[in-house]
Amino acid sequence: MKSIWEIPFIVIDVETTGSDAVRNRVTEIACVTVKGHKIISEYHSLVNPHQFIPYFITNMTGITNEMVYTAPEPEIVFPKVASILSQEDAVFVAHNASFDWSFVMHSIARAELEPVFVPRLCTLKLARRIFPEQKKKNVGSLSEFLEIPIYNRHRALGDAEATAHILIELLERAESEFGIETKEDLLRFQNMQLRHFKPPCKTYKIVEPILKQVPEESGVYFFLDVKGNILYIGKAKSLKERVNSYFNNSKITSKKISEMLKRVRNIKWECTGTELSALILESKLIKKYKPQYNSMSKSYREFPFIKLTVNEDFPRVEKTWIIEADNSEYYGPFNSPFFVDNIIETIERQYKIRKCDNDINPNKKQKPCFYFHIHKCASPCSQSISKEDYLLEIEKIRYFLNGFSDGIIHQLERKMIALSEEQDFEKAAKLRNQIFDLRRILYKNNNIPTSIDKSNLIIILPASHREKLAEIFFIKSGKLVFQEIIGRKAPLEKIYLNIHKIFFNNSSQTLNYNLEDIDEIKIISHWLYKKQKDGLCIYPDYKAEDEVISDFSLLLRNLSTEHEDNTYEYES
Repeated sequence: MKSIWEIPFIVIDVETTGSDAVRNRVTEIACVTVKGHKIISEYHSLVNPHQFIPYFITNMTGITNEMVYTAPEPEIVFPKVASILSQEDAVFVAHNASFDWSFVMHSIARAELEPVFVPRLCTLKLARRIFPEQKKKNVGSLSEFLEIPIYNRHRALGDAEATAHILIELLERAESEFGIETKEDLLRFQNMQLRHFKPPCKTYKIVEPILKQVPEESGVYFFLDVKGNILYIGKAKSLKERVNSYFNNSKITSKKISEMLKRVRNIKWECTGTELSALILESKLIKKYKPQYNSMSKSYREFPFIKLTVNEDFPRVEKTWIIEADNSEYYGPFNSPFFVDNIIETIERQYKIRKCDNDINPNKKQKPCFYFHIHKCASPCSQSISKEDYLLEIEKIRYFLNGFSDGIIHQLERKMIALSEEQDFEKAAKLRNQIFDLRRILYKNNNIPTSIDKSNLIIILPASHREKLAEIFFIKSGKLVFQEIIGRKAPLEKIYLNIHKIFFNNSSQTLNYNLEDIDEIKIISHWLYKKQKDGLCIYPDYKAEDEVISDFSLLLRNLSTEHEDNTYEYES
């Protein structure tokens, strides 16, 4: 039997003219395919329902009668939907699946297509079993609970993408907490009667004295068995609150967690000062010890980057999965290789750079290649462009990737606005999702380059309001190279020496990156995008050393604890 991570889940959302699948019709449909922890493809379209859309539905969805008047016919749309659902091992997924299923199946029948036989999975049913403590389990409430952004709520693509991300979270919880491994297990699980397990009294009596000692600090906690083996590693903004919740919760629905708690004989923890350091430490420790009850994050994942080969005389742009010590510029890490392909395709369409990966020696006797003749390459090999002009083109690409001026984000925003004005809301929504992904990857203040080699910054965070401590992180070329907790009124000479040594030493240093480093880069970039507030970060590359030291001293002395109020969970 295949793992749940090896099969395609087709997440579908439909917008309709009403609630009756027999009498009413589909006005919009989206199919988002999830496989192996990520979205791998999307299809969406408006559909001409040949029915009037009631005003209250237009008011909710934004889909007007004018929009669907020229939309594709159902006979055009639903053969594509049927084809997507007919993939090997595919599972139909929707939130409150019976509604979407009914409309899709009736639409396929009306289009005179062969019936599609595919198993159904309902994310609403899964949520009831995995998050029983959550009172509201609609797409909006679950997205808020799981910190999943929704774009175009009550539009098919926006809701389908949000449901897809909810599904990924549910699958990970189902595997880690309930031992779900196969499609058959998952389909049975969604209909199983909900069981509640009480925290084992024997365990509670053993660990009760320990629970009273757990601090309220941020950190990482460990559940150990009678032999001292680590059963589970977790992170928490408040160790006391999180660890005690396992033994105060009367609604444990996971048999796996209940079984784990029966084996717990000791609890240890490591305070980290801040949530960011807890996120980084938890990821490292899970991958190091691979505890039995941690199903997620036990190994490092590979992520794609965009590589600009500025170490070459005539640089190129390419996709890569590793960062080499070759003085190239790397942008990322990105979640989706398909998105990277789209960006590279945009660059190659907009800028006339070479596609070949061989070394070139410019010579006027060299015949230009095919790409030159179709205006896709400036042909530096035949000296059709000077080296200086070619490097100017590379500089434009660098600005494009960094999002400066007329960079990729600005271009996508302009295109999104134009599509919205043309009422092509489906394509506009797709672009908005891409912009969000790019902002997460490329986000910096004040037009600061975002290639890995230029990602140099200092982060200052409050570590303890009571003890007036702060935790500082020095990021050099994307890597965490220095981390320390200090008093807010402590002597800073050692810190100033490290600022000079790390950021102003002028000695060239080539950094190597392994999968652990890339995992750390991803954690930090996610955290920065979600949690960064004005005044927490200093970018030393664009300031004199004395200015950086002055800014650091000022931020440290005036650091407030308001940044501790919001919690952000990152799952590696």
